Amino acid sequence: MISAMPELRIAFLGDVVGSPGRRAVAHAWPKLRDLHGVHALIVNGENARNGSGCSADNYRELRRAGADAVTLGDHVYKDRAIAEVLEDPMHPIARPANLSLSAPGKRITQLDLSDKLSPELRRRPIYVLTVLGRLYMPLLANSPFEAVDRELAAISEKDAMVIVEIHAEATSEKQALAWHCLERWSADAGPKVVAVVGTHTHVQTADARILEHRLAAMTDLGMSGPHRSVIGRDVNATLNAMVKQGPAALDVADGDNRACGAIIRLDLDHRRAIGIELLNIGVPNEIGA
Repeated sequence: MISAMPELRIAFLGDVVGSPGRRAVAHAWPKLRDLHGVHALIVNGENARNGSGCSADNYRELRRAGADAVTLGDHVYKDRAIAEVLEDPMHPIARPANLSLSAPGKRITQLDLSDKLSPELRRRPIYVLTVLGRLYMPLLANSPFEAVDRELAAISEKDAMVIVEIHAEATSEKQALAWHCLERWSADAGPKVVAVVGTHTHVQTADARILEHRLAAMTDLGMSGPHRSVIGRDVNATLNAMVKQGPAALDVADGDNRACGAIIRLDLDHRRAIGIELLNIGVPNEIGA
């Protein structure tokens, strides 16, 4: 009898927007775990704090909701108190690796799944790394390509598997990083990049695919938050600002709350991705609200 290869399933949810997004994560995790067989959850918490940044309390709420790791983006320091959490090695939260080396916070984090997985499924170290794009982005950053190369070269475990997130506007830059990681970091020796996924635009893309039968790629995971909105912001306020060019407080919307992202399936024997599937989970009593 041929035994099935060990498969690890990791869900990655896109930008969590405000309290609606945090509620969507809490609703989605049990379904991902129980109905889709997902073993671990990564969340981009970039907009968890009223739509911009992430507070220490927001981070803890996402962890209680099921997140095994949290990543941030260009709003990383909007709440200055997050720096203390970012600096603490016990917290699996990472800031963009291509900011200054002297910027506070961890540039990479490792998933600790020791209390969730069987020994067979936790035998490979899994790292999560995020970088900022440079095209059309408001926060200046160094080369994402060089930052990825630097951080991966510093990983001591040669059997490690790495999921890379690029928080960026341009689809070209996101796709380019995926191909870069495929060319540089998918050989048998040393750490392997098994997925490169994008965040930041809040619009889920339909281009999830496996590059060269080994690396999962997707331009943007989409938004976890209110979809009766303009990328998470109140519709009327946004229209007032755009149509009339009048002053408007672009508050976080609330209605049709969804958790969007992807499920990445990993072959642990060969350290490669074997599947990536879009996910879009609505919160039943908050759809159409």
